[in-house]
Amino acid sequence: MDAGLTAINLLVIVVTVIGIGLTAIGLPGNWLIFFVALAYGYQESFVYMNNTVLLILFGTLLAGELAEFAAGALGAKKENASRTAIIAAFIGGIAGGIIGTGVMPGLGSIAGAIGGSFATGYLAEYAATGNREKAGRVAKSIVVGQALGLIFKLAVAIGMVALIISKLTWAG
Repeated sequence: MDAGLTAINLLVIVVTVIGIGLTAIGLPGNWLIFFVALAYGYQESFVYMNNTVLLILFGTLLAGELAEFAAGALGAKKENASRTAIIAAFIGGIAGGIIGTGVMPGLGSIAGAIGGSFATGYLAEYAATGNREKAGRVAKSIVVGQALGLIFKLAVAIGMVALIISKLTWAG
């Protein structure tokens, strides 16, 4: 077995798993996963990581991005959220995810993202309307939508990594 190929394969596995973690905290981990597959395909002359596999990965990536965006937007629209609340919740979710990761990687990432989205969505909607009850409903709707979108996007990330790992070649 070629030691260089083994090292490349292990690097691909590590970086794609990091991509799943980045997705969990609201960062573009699925894009990282896709570009790692593309680089691997280039390295091995697109024999195993061929155009068909890359198109499947790209299509899946786009579906995950669309689902995440649509779920968050639909959750916000349900309660007629202000644009400020939606943007604040998005930024708060990323910041909360990063902070949560520092406290406890994994569950902390998810809890931080949800808490950050809720708090910033609530504060922004309350600042815009002065209505605590509406701000609570908006924040809850945004979080539920984002959580559903994130769950779908994480499933996409895991599926992408599984497909990539199945296409790694271990013999040179």
